[in-house]
Amino acid sequence: MIYSPGLRTSTARSIARSAQQKIRTKTGMNVAMLLCPIETEIFRTPERMLQVIALSLDMQPELYKLKTRKREIVELRFIAAMFIRVHFPDVTLMQIANYFGGQDHSSIISGLTRANDLIYAGDQQFIDKYNTALAAVNVWLNKVSSIAA
Repeated sequence: MIYSPGLRTSTARSIARSAQQKIRTKTGMNVAMLLCPIETEIFRTPERMLQVIALSLDMQPELYKLKTRKREIVELRFIAAMFIRVHFPDVTLMQIANYFGGQDHSSIISGLTRANDLIYAGDQQFIDKYNTALAAVNVWLNKVSSIAA
């Protein structure tokens, strides 16, 4: 069953009221419950993922927007675009391009293709960066999931 935000809130309130009544009935104590939603989606955003990736590669997140063709910055964008496509499938190519300083969506397609080609060709330098970023993203996603639980 898919819950809308309004339905989830009313369901949570109903459960809280029921719990308050049971506590009052069994112990005679009046308790107040505070509903505080903590959802994964609040913490899990493409912007935060971009920060995690950049910092894991000892780079600054501001580098994504630079108009440069330096290999380390281009590869940073490649890796970030790959992870955004995997973990945020609703983010469009144009939105990804906007994260990278307003590039064109075709630049993102080209970057994704080049990144896959580098992995397929066995470029060890790129693969090491990719694996470092992958480990950092996995740790970040696990932390976000544990906060929401």
